[in-house]
Amino acid sequence: MRGLTIYWERCSVCGYHSPVKQCTLFPDLMVDAKCCLLCPKRGVCPKPAWRFEGLVERGVVSPDERRKLLVELLERLEEKQGVPGRRPSRP
Repeated sequence: MRGLTIYWERCSVCGYHSPVKQCTLFPDLMVDAKCCLLCPKRGVCPKPAWRFEGLVERGVVSPDERRKLLVELLERLEEKQGVPGRRPSRP
């Protein structure tokens, strides 16, 4: 039995073979997610080809809460990866 082969199209901007969608502002271009996100015209684009919704809940978070969450995430990363050169976190 042969393995599954996935053929991706080529991004018109960067040239990499990856999943692409048709650009809204420039219909003759096929863009991957990276090029769509880095596009300088993205701010004026009515409907970007690659949109990421629902990844972050919108809400007001205090700076203290943000700092606490960031420290917690960094500690988890250090535990999993064992980052060298980092001093141990204080209790």
